[in-house]
Amino acid sequence: MSAKRGPSRPIIDESECKGCGRCVAACPKQVLRLSGRTNRRGYNAVEYVGEGCTGCFACFYNCPEPYALQVDDGRE
Repeated sequence: MSAKRGPSRPIIDESECKGCGRCVAACPKQVLRLSGRTNRRGYNAVEYVGEGCTGCFACFYNCPEPYALQVDDGRE
């Protein structure tokens, strides 16, 4: 029996994101954007637009910050 799948989504730790935009450029569905808000370190962090993530992990593999971005692929 396979695990139940929900929607995929990126999980961004705004306090770790340096706003380089590499994940935004790498996303084939263009569901990430710079937030316009400054985080506690003074960077303009990335945010998820809320829908459309396919769980391809392109954002994760392009992010240079080890703890800034994860992808929830929807599995339990």
